Amino acid sequence: MADEFGARAEIEFAAGELVRLLQRHLPGLVDSLHIVGSAADGDFRRGHSDLDFVAVLSRPATSDDLEALTIVHRLYASDLTFPPLDGIWVTATELAAGPDAAADGPTTQDGNLVEQARGNRNPITWLALRQPPLTVLGEPPDPTTLWLDPGRVASWTCENVESYWAGWLQRTTNLFSRGGLTMLGRRGPAWGVLGISRLHYTLATGRLASKSAAGEYALSAFDQRWQRIVRECIRIRRGEGGRRYANPLARRRDALAFVAMVIADIRERYCASE
Repeated sequence: MADEFGARAEIEFAAGELVRLLQRHLPGLVDSLHIVGSAADGDFRRGHSDLDFVAVLSRPATSDDLEALTIVHRLYASDLTFPPLDGIWVTATELAAGPDAAADGPTTQDGNLVEQARGNRNPITWLALRQPPLTVLGEPPDPTTLWLDPGRVASWTCENVESYWAGWLQRTTNLFSRGGLTMLGRRGPAWGVLGISRLHYTLATGRLASKSAAGEYALSAFDQRWQRIVRECIRIRRGEGGRRYANPLARRRDALAFVAMVIADIRERYCASE
């Protein structure tokens, strides 16, 4: 409970500082600021999670605006206790048109402003604005003006399975590769098992789940034989004790087998026509 309150305080303080900097250096540019991802769904992990956001601009950003935004990012990052920023800067018109219609634009990646990038301009971010986000400036998003296309959400998720997860599995299968070695630690297995479970959940329900919630979903969605590795990854995500594997090689083996199984299930059940 103490960690939950600490996480909430960190989110509120960091988001509040970002709002203060924006209002000081760019008054009137940002109509609303919405926190999404783990900071909004209750799965934020102090020291590990980013502060994911969608900033809605009152007008397209000019070159002067971008210079000021760069200053805002540098000032925010000067406090090393703040979580890194990761988000997109879009207009209300772009939110209504949808991610595929939105051109590349101002994007925050790893805490730095990139003037022209795709970033998280994808159907999942638009879906996250409906769940709802944590709005720290302006009004919450109006669902009636937000783009929504369940078919495109599903097709994008299928694309992500192939463009990211299939390659991730291939890279990590080789034990003596950089990716393979990360699977001997704790975060690698948790990233894989909970990450691919989130995609399965979205395809099955049309909604989003936090990493922890996706793990809980996986406990009931898949065969009993996967309980051990899923529970281990939930434990890692939540920073709890009571590990279920003494041998990191065994944990790595089961995590990779689980990811391979879920990818195969997604392809067969949801993405066969993609």
